[in-house]
Amino acid sequence: MTDTEIVITADLVRDLLQEQHPDLAGLAIREVAGGWGNQMWRLGDELAVRMQRMDSTPEPQLKERRWLPVLAPRLPLPVPTPVRFGEPSERFPKHWTVMTWVPGEPLDHGTISRGAHAADTLAAFLQALHVEAPAEAPITTDRGAQLLTAQTGTDWATPICPKDQSSGCW
Repeated sequence: MTDTEIVITADLVRDLLQEQHPDLAGLAIREVAGGWGNQMWRLGDELAVRMQRMDSTPEPQLKERRWLPVLAPRLPLPVPTPVRFGEPSERFPKHWTVMTWVPGEPLDHGTISRGAHAADTLAAFLQALHVEAPAEAPITTDRGAQLLTAQTGTDWATPICPKDQSSGCW
């Protein structure tokens, strides 16, 4: 089964819950629009199920499970935190997580109308997030690196240069 063959439905989510967390299987399940690497499903009023669908490895999901509970109490805004873990199975060969649901509207679905208060809130969140990481925190090598060292996946690109190169390459 490849990533593109995985069709995640409410029935699949309910079946996985029944198999691995039967006490949650009776809660209402509603699809959440959006998402790329993961598909989200509301689970009752307080929870969500985060289903990994694009990543070929479990590391992103496992990092979320480990580090969101560490970060959450340090941040001035709520962030989803894992409450249950779903393991790969014959029905769904990837990790999945039951998380707390943080109510709100994605920024790309609305407009910013809170003025300076919104900017101050965002600044406080970023300031709380931008502190020295714990010694045991993972080091990411594929994001936040200098562009010269982050060439994986872009080696195919070649600069386009005019014949006289007087205007530079792009």
